[in-house]
Amino acid sequence: MTHLRPFHSLALAGALLLISCLIAGCTAPVKSPAGMEATPRCASEEIVFLTEEIYPLSYTGTKGTPEGQSVQVIQELSRRLNCSSRIEIRVWSDAYETALATPGYALFPTARTPEREREFAWAGPIATFDYVLYATKDSGIALQSLEAARNAGTIAVVERDARHDFLIGNQFTNIRAYSTDAECLDALLNGSVSLWVGSSATTPETLRRKGIPESALVPVYSLLRIEPFIAFNRETAPATVRAYQDTLDAMKADGTFARITGSSTHVPPSPAGAGDRAALASQTLLPAFSALVGTRIHGISAAMETLAITGERESGDWDQIRPLLVRLEAEYPEARFWYARPDGSYYTTVDNLTSANIRDRSYFPGVLAGKTSIGTIVVSKSTGKYTAIVAVPVRAEGRVIGILGTSVYCDSLEEAIFRDFMPPEGYYAFAVDSEGMPVIDSLPQRIFSLDESARPQVVGMQEGQVRYRDEGALHEAVFMTEDVTGWKVAIGWRA
Repeated sequence: MTHLRPFHSLALAGALLLISCLIAGCTAPVKSPAGMEATPRCASEEIVFLTEEIYPLSYTGTKGTPEGQSVQVIQELSRRLNCSSRIEIRVWSDAYETALATPGYALFPTARTPEREREFAWAGPIATFDYVLYATKDSGIALQSLEAARNAGTIAVVERDARHDFLIGNQFTNIRAYSTDAECLDALLNGSVSLWVGSSATTPETLRRKGIPESALVPVYSLLRIEPFIAFNRETAPATVRAYQDTLDAMKADGTFARITGSSTHVPPSPAGAGDRAALASQTLLPAFSALVGTRIHGISAAMETLAITGERESGDWDQIRPLLVRLEAEYPEARFWYARPDGSYYTTVDNLTSANIRDRSYFPGVLAGKTSIGTIVVSKSTGKYTAIVAVPVRAEGRVIGILGTSVYCDSLEEAIFRDFMPPEGYYAFAVDSEGMPVIDSLPQRIFSLDESARPQVVGMQEGQVRYRDEGALHEAVFMTEDVTGWKVAIGWRA
């Protein structure tokens, strides 16, 4: 897991769903063979699903028809729902604009980003892969941060793709947009650009189709993990979108999704043995997990607070502060340490003075006012990764002259936590922030997120037990509020 965190569909009230279904002309709900909950059928309108050449997810087959893992998922969804639909492969920018503007169209596989959230209606996820910066093997390029990537030459990216949006959102100006990944690769190989934002799912095949060995490229920086969705035009009937989501969940629960994509959905079995599952989870597993999370973050926080009262920090001289932060990074490799000025400009141990500014961060005014901030989840402006912020004020002569901070990478924190804490078979552990969005979880190669019905319960209570659906199966979890971060930590299991 890590960590482009998913943004899930807005919850629909039961009455609204029923009314929408009637307006759209849905037929009566039916029971699935496995006894799953009733799933509404599609509206009578045809849906045109648009995609791009992005092997192995979607591509033009030898017979000239769309093929690929995501294509098969769409076909199976439409078959189960008896929907009238067709699939077309287009250049990405054209597909995106058409689905955005034209009722009756949908786009897949599509990264669900904050910028796109309100533009479409969503069902998914239907895959998982990573976005990676690639260079040629003889380029000599080595990157440790996004800041370094901003100064590493021109970057090739597919126009209007989520990767393009990511670079623009992180203030990159060294971008050259192309229509396809194949064109991006050509530009990288002929020296027109220095880097290419590729995908771990598609780059091997893009290379193979051009007869280029994988060793010709080297991954120099991993940007983020993506779980792509189906993006329906906003005017699609809510009941239709819900039908696709419910049926996708059913496919994951009965194993069809895993057979099509060649991956596991990683739904743990129900805990084996007799006894009260909740009792073991709440009395033994949850306190241990919470303590481990709190200890790790508290250790970083305590080190920061100690450093904030040392003599070197009083001058605000980065040359004196940097060696202290370098030593902390050696002790806490899951974190990137930094020092910020009151105007929001900041230094990191890798980039020194960066070109970004953090004065717009929600925690920044409070720390400038003298309050320590622990556990706020943001996308790091220096690395592009989801991070937990620990920030402490630096004072001199009774006033705050700067901020010592660290961005604790959620993926690295997760790895460190679950090296020491392994839930028994059938259980899994996770933590969400104050808004119920994922921070870490123990499920391999997944980004776990509470469904819309369970999230308010977890966020609104200090501790408790909750039931929810995940990938078509019913789950339960016990949770509590971790003292240091304020995160909700939980132990879950399949009911």
